Amino acid sequence: MSTYHGTTCKVSTKRLSDEGQIPRQYLGVMSGSGAAQSFYTPMFPITTAGGVTTDDASLVTVEKRVAGTSTWTALTATTHYTITGATGLVSLTAAGNPAGDANNLLSISYYTAREVAFGQSVSIEYEGNLENVYKLGNRNPQEIKEGQIAISGTIGQLYADRALMGSFLGLSDLYQKLASHTLYLYPNGETTGQPMLKVGGVKFSGGSISVEVGNILAADVNYSGLVLTVSTVP
Repeated sequence: MSTYHGTTCKVSTKRLSDEGQIPRQYLGVMSGSGAAQSFYTPMFPITTAGGVTTDDASLVTVEKRVAGTSTWTALTATTHYTITGATGLVSLTAAGNPAGDANNLLSISYYTAREVAFGQSVSIEYEGNLENVYKLGNRNPQEIKEGQIAISGTIGQLYADRALMGSFLGLSDLYQKLASHTLYLYPNGETTGQPMLKVGGVKFSGGSISVEVGNILAADVNYSGLVLTVSTVP
């Protein structure tokens, strides 16, 4: 096992054309009041497939589902809903929120790209789980095979916004699954050519959350990741 201790990091949330849209992220329950109703995506902004913030409702898919069923029905952009990409606002129109839809579940599929947090005092635990292969009658290993890789760590102090806290608390989709993030670490700062570590597929598993003036602070945050790469700052 190897351990890395760094100083500063940034956390980004990106789901662009190479990964596909965030599928059916849970928005909330429709009131069916016959009037406009507002919802906010846990992660924002809403972007195009290339990462540009957009208010074009046709680029997202908003669907409703009767609770207790498995059938989703797509709403019509502009007629039934509009979006404000910068804030992640999804606004149902009166026509999109009729009385018969009361208590229906609402979801959205969309692209997003944003730096959602920065942190200090970062550690990465990397476990390769190598396995020795022995031959009968021989005490020395004949081969060393690669085992299952495990990547995890902690962030001592993480200053985050609503986008990260929404997924940190397990609100990334209808089934309360945690969202994936990308963690960038800069041991010597962000000057071009300096080393950079990237942990992909990061999910946060716990920590202490407190509300500070103008921001949210999460302390002693635990995380797990899928892949670790080392490169330089572009």
